[in-house]
Amino acid sequence: YWNLPSQVEKMSIERGLNWEVSHFTVPSARLRDHWNNPDLKSILESETFDHVIIQEHSTNILTGEDGNPEFYFGQITSLIPDSTSIHFFSTWMYPSMEDLNINNEEYPIEESIKQIIDGTSTQIIPVGRAFKLFQEKYPQIDILMEDNKHPNPNGSYLASCIIFSHLSSETSLNLSKRYKGKDSKGVDIYYSIVEDEVLTFLQQISDEIIF
Repeated sequence: YWNLPSQVEKMSIERGLNWEVSHFTVPSARLRDHWNNPDLKSILESETFDHVIIQEHSTNILTGEDGNPEFYFGQITSLIPDSTSIHFFSTWMYPSMEDLNINNEEYPIEESIKQIIDGTSTQIIPVGRAFKLFQEKYPQIDILMEDNKHPNPNGSYLASCIIFSHLSSETSLNLSKRYKGKDSKGVDIYYSIVEDEVLTFLQQISDEIIF
């Protein structure tokens, strides 16, 4: 949402890290869908990456009803060389998911991911933890859209900060509030814009979670 991969790439360029970020997904994808996609297999088998970030659908990570996450995580990572660092994007709980938190855990999605990656070197990117902390500290500022599920520009910016700092070990403080690229006609387009009064709060929460 809101060009999150492109925002992460622009953050890295701003800091002189110059990452090249590739984004491969489809709406509402499960790990099973990715494993059954020949295009993804082709990319993983033919290209080499420094880092690969994997994400399971928010509800399926808890239920496994649409394909066992642990099984498909193993299948996908079997195509990734040992030289590549693997990361698991931990999403956030939203109101309609609360009935899936059967053990009443503080971070149920993270707990499920820990079981999946147990015994591997995979690292968790704690985006859901950051969302929860932000909502507790700043309940007056929305980070989700009207559906109370998907991130708005604030939420995507926070997730971008978390990913950037997780991978770079650098603070997100003082990063720009907006990033732009160009459309197919060469016209400037903004990936996302956050307001000045929200920017520092987002960056501070990211730092609190990562560092």
